[in-house]
Amino acid sequence: MKTWKNLTKAILPILALLALTPSVYAAADYSFTTDAPQDYYKSTSYEDIYGSQYNYGGRNVVDYQVPELEYGLQSTTMTGVMERTILPGLQQTVTTGGGGYGVSGGGPITVLVEAGSPGSSTGTQTPTVPTTPTYPTYQQPAYTSVEGMAYKDGSIGTIKIPSLKINMKVWEGETSTSMSKGLGHYSSTSAWDGNVGACGHNRGTKYAIGAIKDLKQGDTITYTTIYGTRTYAVETVKIISNTDWSYLQATADNRLTLTTCLADHPESRVVVQAVEVRS
Repeated sequence: MKTWKNLTKAILPILALLALTPSVYAAADYSFTTDAPQDYYKSTSYEDIYGSQYNYGGRNVVDYQVPELEYGLQSTTMTGVMERTILPGLQQTVTTGGGGYGVSGGGPITVLVEAGSPGSSTGTQTPTVPTTPTYPTYQQPAYTSVEGMAYKDGSIGTIKIPSLKINMKVWEGETSTSMSKGLGHYSSTSAWDGNVGACGHNRGTKYAIGAIKDLKQGDTITYTTIYGTRTYAVETVKIISNTDWSYLQATADNRLTLTTCLADHPESRVVVQAVEVRS
């Protein structure tokens, strides 16, 4: 029994030592190798990169490492590379011995000039000063409200077409009631300045204007209101769709637009447009 105890005391230290010794196989399970160089992660320290400490509030080494470009050259900074490329239109140099303001006359002066036109013997030409493009002047459409224009009988004016012996009063609104008494004024159009629109029946009533389809360019029309009388010369006589309202759009000049139905063609209209005659 005593021998077993002595043997146990001798073995236990050996087992403890083995337990503390790392296993070769266990270490192999957790080791790995890499081919990356030792300086793969370079220092980003300003001092390590430029060899000096950063000078806060003053010039630093990095400030002097941007190459300066000569006049007439441009850089491409989008890629971070300074490219020496010649600016468009400055493709050759000449020298002159004359002096100028701030320059002594002792040596040649490099001057960038415009390239000559193809076939030019001198290689230079006087720079062309671009002209300022011109655009049509915008004119505000004219408009006069019908408010306050009514005469005692309720009409707002009178239209006369001498070549057709038409003499009719104009009533507000493009309605059957207005056209039963003369011409109806398109309430969406101006009543005096600008484009005045009016409509009338083609036939079957005392106040019919179907004959306007026979008007010719240059025929005159007069329009009288409380503001005075204007004379217009016919420019357009057309047959249009009954859904075409483009001729009633507001204009900057003064014009008169008349419309009526086209006999036996309910899908169509006759339109006459006349522009004021300036004396």
